[in-house]
Amino acid sequence: MGNSNHIQRFGDSWTEVKLKALDNYLEAYCKIMKNQNFKTYYIDAFAGSGEILLKQGREIKGSAAIATKYDFDYYIFVEENEAFINMLEKNLMASPKYSRMLFVNKDCNDFLERLDQINWIGEQKRGVIFLDPYAMQLSWSTLEKIAKTKALDVWYLFPLMASNRTLFKDKVKIKESTKKQLTRLFGTTEWEEEIYRAPEQISLFDGPDNKEKVTTEELKKFILKRLNTIFPAVSNNAVVLKNSRNAPMFLLCFAVGNPSNKAKAVAMRVADYLLKHME
Repeated sequence: MGNSNHIQRFGDSWTEVKLKALDNYLEAYCKIMKNQNFKTYYIDAFAGSGEILLKQGREIKGSAAIATKYDFDYYIFVEENEAFINMLEKNLMASPKYSRMLFVNKDCNDFLERLDQINWIGEQKRGVIFLDPYAMQLSWSTLEKIAKTKALDVWYLFPLMASNRTLFKDKVKIKESTKKQLTRLFGTTEWEEEIYRAPEQISLFDGPDNKEKVTTEELKKFILKRLNTIFPAVSNNAVVLKNSRNAPMFLLCFAVGNPSNKAKAVAMRVADYLLKHME
């Protein structure tokens, strides 16, 4: 593999699970689209280096490298880390599909905010986008831009661990700057009421603003509720991915951008099956 200094040094039990789901979906997607008159795109918003070093010491292929197994018309790899995107391009340069690849060294929000300027439906363009942020980098406004294309199937790993680190048990402890960051992530200030509720047992010392954080399952419901406000269809089978110590790391979500009933039905059938049968 490539220079070990430029390999993504993270990954645990959840990593291979998410990549297997993506791999299987891309395989099914390309089979479905093979005989249809569409130009197909694969977009990876956090493309990395193409290689991942797991904690166990094993190196595996990342999402971008996996996507090139399948026959899309175009591949767009976005990565803010310059060393990673350079290594990714080096790793994929020998691919016969290299001429169809675009490598973008940029913050994904800056790049993806222009997606809705393309006439995806009118120009017969469709695709799959994989959103796997390391932490809380993805803005809700970027998700809105993706939804407006009405052409992209979306796999989104919502950063449970990263957001939970900022969501203190008591709401009153959260700084104003952190609240702005969370509002950017959720796209609304509703999280303050949805994620925090008055404790069941109130002491004499509890003020009106003393609220406690809801469970991971309730947080999951809120995230799916938010996604349903912008996408025509969202799988209810989103999976909480945990590390080897059983701590929640990400929520693997799937959403369909195309409002067509046929498109929704086909995509949801495949994604629901994969999410229900995740190992």
